[in-house]
Amino acid sequence: MPDFPMDGRLLRRFVPPLFLTLLIAASGAGDMPRCQDSPPDLTTIGIEAVMNMEVTSVSKKPETLMASTAAVYVITSEEIRRSGATSLPELLRLVPGVQVARINASTWAVGVRGFTSSLSRSLLVLIDGRSVYSPLFAGVYWDAQDTLLEDIERIEVIRGPGATLWGANAVNGVINIITKSANRTQGTFATIGGGNEDRFLTTVRWGKETARGGAFRAYGKFYDHDAEFHQNNDDFDDWHKAQAGFRLDTDRGEGDHLTFQGDVYDGRAGQRAVISTYTAPFAQTVEKDAEISGGNLLGQWKHRFVKGSDATMQFYYDHTHRRQPTFLEDRNTFDLEFRHRLPLASRQELMWGAGYRWTSGDTGGVPTIQFIPETRTDDVVNTFIQDDIQLVPSKLELTIGSKFEHNDYSGFEYEPNVRVLFSPAARYVFWSAASRALRVPSRVEDDLSLTALVDPTTPTFVRVQGTKTFEPERLTSFEVGYRAQATDRLFLDLAVFHNDYASLLSLEPGTPFTETSPPPDHTVIPFAFGNKMEADTYGGEIACEWQPIATWRLIGSYSYLHIDLTPASDSLDTSTERSTEGSSPRHMADLHSSLDLPKGLGLGTTLRYVGSLPAQQVKAYTELDVSISRHLSQSLEVSLGGQNLLSSHHAEFGGGGGRVEIERSLYGKLVVRW
Repeated sequence: MPDFPMDGRLLRRFVPPLFLTLLIAASGAGDMPRCQDSPPDLTTIGIEAVMNMEVTSVSKKPETLMASTAAVYVITSEEIRRSGATSLPELLRLVPGVQVARINASTWAVGVRGFTSSLSRSLLVLIDGRSVYSPLFAGVYWDAQDTLLEDIERIEVIRGPGATLWGANAVNGVINIITKSANRTQGTFATIGGGNEDRFLTTVRWGKETARGGAFRAYGKFYDHDAEFHQNNDDFDDWHKAQAGFRLDTDRGEGDHLTFQGDVYDGRAGQRAVISTYTAPFAQTVEKDAEISGGNLLGQWKHRFVKGSDATMQFYYDHTHRRQPTFLEDRNTFDLEFRHRLPLASRQELMWGAGYRWTSGDTGGVPTIQFIPETRTDDVVNTFIQDDIQLVPSKLELTIGSKFEHNDYSGFEYEPNVRVLFSPAARYVFWSAASRALRVPSRVEDDLSLTALVDPTTPTFVRVQGTKTFEPERLTSFEVGYRAQATDRLFLDLAVFHNDYASLLSLEPGTPFTETSPPPDHTVIPFAFGNKMEADTYGGEIACEWQPIATWRLIGSYSYLHIDLTPASDSLDTSTERSTEGSSPRHMADLHSSLDLPKGLGLGTTLRYVGSLPAQQVKAYTELDVSISRHLSQSLEVSLGGQNLLSSHHAEFGGGGGRVEIERSLYGKLVVRW
């Protein structure tokens, strides 16, 4: 993809007046036929609909939010539209207990109930059932994850383990992004916008019914983002990306549904890295665009049997290419999964399934950052079983199950859970869960050799070396929750948890030694990955949704987190405890407001508070996001928005190639449907 030059000063000068002009000039636009995916009227959505909202991530089957035995939050398509967010990580700020911190223009740190990092370790992210978890670094590259935000049906976020159904690495949470069926995105949809930070954004999508009663859509999008704030004006982190994709949905008879979809993307993200070398001056700072590209294909077949039984077969292929200043990787993944839901009796339902994943990665890098061997292929075989038993119909339900997996790093593993749902009345639900989950080793813990300069005068280096004996990180979790529709206009959701972690990663120092090759002679201080850290965490989240009038919805939440890391008695690690505990806020709170006003105006505001991060040298901060939209006709909408409006710039997380602060963002967007 060629570079996309754009003068940020010109955009900051001309974009806001441009969209104000559009808002005024288009106010007299005539009505046009309404597109099938036009936004819903807020007055048609009540608190009852929130209780009965469908979720599938908790049990891999449709169930209501009220009946879910997990701390689950659903971001609806309406919330997405009103949020003014322009990326997937920004949408996750709406979820209680989820920390989203922007590191620089293209990098986010995301954490659920602690352990926040730039790769979102121990957090499983799926897009339409396709895992985007990287087995190289055991995490998620958020700069590579995208889709047309207007095509998202909902985002289901489970706070807490989901390993029994989703497998290893679904430790602290599961984020399941579900897009709309193609038959719900008919017609043509286009947007164009820009601002001082999101300098240019454009999307187009076209949908049409097929000759045999199915539906098809295709989309494309492009965005260009300015660098964030740098004290030294070294704006290295601007980025741009293009993406396109398609989806086909069709029914074959009354009991079969087929889905086939795919995406391709290509982008450049500015990065800064310090590269250590064995020759003088022993380190150099490099600023260079990272290449981010890839593609995927997914197919899914669903079949409904008689008497409520159904089966799903899904496969996907995923290719990723990443070339950063310090390393590169090309990875191919093939995944196949089958699951079957079978009612055994009037009060019992069994779900079981099996899957196989094959993944192969080719790596390269500078001499001081290597994966040995450069090429590695791994596979995972898994099966699961889960039994739902209605002990007392409509009152008391018991769920038990376990996942069984075999991987090439740690061998055979199992991840059981037990969940109980008690509903004393139609509008009140108590639930509890006990779960076991684990994060399996990645190539970082197994194959990485990383050498970094400490003292150029000696010279002295530190070297972190992977170990073949690294064990999975393990979690035993206990959760209790309560949901209630207190009135026709008020909904409450409370969850508390206690997590016990064992065999967490630690960095264990070894005995320094002198290395003569490559010359000159240099001292190396070795570190090895160990499993000598334990953690005890507890906390809770409370969310309240209130609809004081039909056209006004308020959602408030507060979350509390306490993390206590303890090294083993024979551990020599002196840094992990402090850096982990101090990278997740103890307190977070937010208030979202969605208000429909006369003459087609809509106002969305989000006020959020994030506690301090001592390990990242980030102070507590409060910020405000605002989005104003106006429907000029059934097919024409214009919106203006602002993010981080309470400060010109502020820090949210460390790292990212030096101190970077996130700037106030103003933008405008024009939406056309026909």
